[in-house]
Amino acid sequence: MKNEIEATRDMTRKVLLRVEHGRLVEMEYQVRLSSGKVVDSSEKSGGPVTFVCGKGNFPKPVEENIVGLAPGERKVIFVSPNYTYGPYNPGKVTLMAIERISGEVEVGKVVKAPDEFGLRQPAMVKSIWEGAMMLDFNHPLAGKTLHFEVFVKDVRITTTEKDN
Repeated sequence: MKNEIEATRDMTRKVLLRVEHGRLVEMEYQVRLSSGKVVDSSEKSGGPVTFVCGKGNFPKPVEENIVGLAPGERKVIFVSPNYTYGPYNPGKVTLMAIERISGEVEVGKVVKAPDEFGLRQPAMVKSIWEGAMMLDFNHPLAGKTLHFEVFVKDVRITTTEKDN
């Protein structure tokens, strides 16, 4: 009888699952620059995110480095620009006539400007001269190493096609 009670008690214990590829993960995160400035977070996105690990919901280094974490554990993962917005490309900085932009133009403002293919893309105004401006078509985070601070809240085994 004693062994049956112990066996029943063992079956009711919650098993602590660790993150593995293919498992459903609930996680909070913050993305910071090396300066400490927060550029994204699960809080800004509406709360913890739930995703299937290994399906490409986060940059590859994040999904690889959370494997083995259990609920309640934290980790900081450094992600190079190659896995996010790419390296900074000086070739994406160009001189353009102000008249090609509709609306007000000022240094530091993002404007929609025609790129080398004539498609209107967001670009940061870097400087302004008489009738001309220097535009940067790089993503603002291009060339930056991002620091992902993650906190695993829960790990579950995927149970439905919807989870995958």
